[in-house]
Amino acid sequence: MSVNTIGGHQLKDMLGVASAYLEKNKKAIDALNVFPVPDGDTGVNMSLTLATASREARACASDSIGDVANAMSMGSLKGARGNSGVILSQIFRGFARGVDGASGEMDGVLLAKAMRGGVEAAYKAVMKPKEGTVLTVVRSMAEAAEAASARNNDVMYVIDAMIEMGEETLKKTPEMLPVLKEAGVVDAGGMGLLVIIRGFKMALMGEPVPEEEVQITGPSLVAEELNTDIEFGYCTEFFVKQPKGNLGEAQVEQLRKALEKLGDCVLVVGGGDLLKVHVHTNDPGKALQHGLSLGYLSAIKIDNMREQNANLSETPSWEEEPAEPPKPFAMISVSAGEGFSTVFADLGVDRVVTGGQSMNPSIEDILTAIEEAPSENIFVFPNNKNIIMAAQQAAEASEKNVAVIATRSLPQGISGALAFNPEMSFEENVAAMNSAILDVDCGQITFAVRNSSMNGLTVEEGDIIGLFNGDMVVKGQETQEVSLQLLEQMMNEDREVISIFYGEGVQEEDANALCEALEERFPDCEVQVYFGGQPVYYYIFSVE
Repeated sequence: MSVNTIGGHQLKDMLGVASAYLEKNKKAIDALNVFPVPDGDTGVNMSLTLATASREARACASDSIGDVANAMSMGSLKGARGNSGVILSQIFRGFARGVDGASGEMDGVLLAKAMRGGVEAAYKAVMKPKEGTVLTVVRSMAEAAEAASARNNDVMYVIDAMIEMGEETLKKTPEMLPVLKEAGVVDAGGMGLLVIIRGFKMALMGEPVPEEEVQITGPSLVAEELNTDIEFGYCTEFFVKQPKGNLGEAQVEQLRKALEKLGDCVLVVGGGDLLKVHVHTNDPGKALQHGLSLGYLSAIKIDNMREQNANLSETPSWEEEPAEPPKPFAMISVSAGEGFSTVFADLGVDRVVTGGQSMNPSIEDILTAIEEAPSENIFVFPNNKNIIMAAQQAAEASEKNVAVIATRSLPQGISGALAFNPEMSFEENVAAMNSAILDVDCGQITFAVRNSSMNGLTVEEGDIIGLFNGDMVVKGQETQEVSLQLLEQMMNEDREVISIFYGEGVQEEDANALCEALEERFPDCEVQVYFGGQPVYYYIFSVE
C-alpha cells in the first residue's frame, strides 16, 4: 500500500492507534526489565507518556502537521514518566522541531528529517548515552528513513524501512549491552519504540489493534493481579467527534453493544456530531478501536482502577494548606510509602511527591511541586535513578533556582535532607548534600518475578533477592537469611549505623526480629528500625 504523504489529521490517528497498541503490550514490555524485580515499568511509563501526547494532539484545533507535532511534543513532555518516558518525550520534541513551520503534509523526506531531529534531541537529553538501548534503535530507524527516502519519497515505504531496521537492531541489543545478554532480553525501551512505529503503520493501513501481544525475545512476565475484586481494571473514556457520517441511534446502539462485550459501566450518550463514551474494561485498546470505527477520538482518558484502589490507603503526597510565607530555601522529595513520607516531612521537606518504582511521577508532577514550594531556591531529591531525568527536566522548565541532588535511593534522600543547613548558601548546601549522599549505601530485599541470570547469580521466579546499590548480589528462600547475607556484603569497618525500613505487608515483629539478629551479627553497630511502608521491597537498608 502506498501513502505518499500524511497530514496533521492522520498524525493524530497514528498517535491514537499507537497509544492503544502500546497500552495492549505494556505488560510484555515491562517483562523485559533487566532486573527480575516487580518494578519493571518501561512499558507503563512509555504508555502513559504516549497517551498524554495523543490527547494533546487530539486537542489541537489545527490539522497542520507542524502544529499537531508541536502539540504531541508538549503533551509528551507534560506526561513523561521515568527515563523511558522522558527519552520518548525528547524523541517527540526533536521530531516536532524537524517539521516546525511545515503547513502542508509530510512526505518521506520530511519524515526522515523529523526522525533525525528526534535522535539528536534524545541523545542530547541523556548524560551518558549507551548503545544497545532505545537510543540505538531510534538512531538506526532514522538512518533507515534517510536512506529509504532518498530512493522513494513515499511515507509508507519509509515507515516500512524504519520498522525493518528497528527489528534488526533490537535483536542485536543484547550483543551491544552485556547486561541484556546476561538477562536474556532485548532492550525494553527499544521494543516500546518499535511497537509505537508499528502502531503508526496500523493507523495508515486502517488495521485494527491485534488481540495478541507482540512476540518478544526473552522471558515473559505474568504479573499477579492486584485487587482481584475489580473485574474490569481500566476506566476508559473518550469522545467520538467529527464523525464520518451522522451518528444516529442505530450507530449509538451498535457501539454500546460492542462495549458491553468488553466490560461494564458502559455509557454512550449524544449523537449527531459528538458522542461521549465511558466503559470499564480490561482491553481499552479494543474499546478505542470500536470508537475509531465511527469517527475520530478526542480527550482519551484511561485510568488503572486497580492501581488507584491500591493507593487509597496511602497518605496523600501533600495536604492542602493555607499560603505559606516565603522561605530562603525549600526541599522537595519523591517518596514511596507512608513511613518514608513522614520521615521526609519530619526532616523539614516542604513538598513530598508520591512515586517510586511502581509508578514514577511525571515531569509535570515534579514541576507542580517546584512551583508550589514556598521559595525561589529549591533542592529536589528524586530518590530513584529512573526519576532523575524527569526531575532535571522539571528543573529546566522552572524559572526558579533549582538544584537536583541526584539521589538514587530513599536512604540517600534522607541523608541529603539531613545535610541541609539554613545558615549556608545555596551553593554550599548543594555541595554538602552531594557529599553526604556518597556516604550512604542502600540495600533492598524483594522477590524475583521471573527466572534470570545476572552478575554470575542465577535466580528463579519467587526467589528472595538482595540488591546492593542496585546490583543483585544475593538470593535465597528466606527473607531474614537473605537480609543477613546482604548486610554482610554491605558492612565494613567504617560503617557504624544500620537503618531498617520495613515495607507494606511486613509485620513490625518480623522487622524487630531482624533488628535483633543484626545487632547480634554486628555488635559494634547501632541498628534502628523504621516503618517505611514502601511497595515492592520487603526491606530497604541504609548503611552509614
